[in-house]
Amino acid sequence: MSDPIMNITGNRMFQLKQDIAALRECLAACVDEDRKKKIRSEIMEKETYYNILADRQRLGQ
Repeated sequence: MSDPIMNITGNRMFQLKQDIAALRECLAACVDEDRKKKIRSEIMEKETYYNILADRQRLGQ
């Protein structure tokens, strides 16, 4: 039987990867430096959360 927590974690990780990709596209198209700074910050936060989930998943298996 599959673990529902691991399924939720996997879904959340997939969503985070999609969010990060979309933010990188916005960053490439952005010309305003203040907006770029905010986008970079959001990318870093999402990457950190993704890495935390990946570590938890690795430790749980």
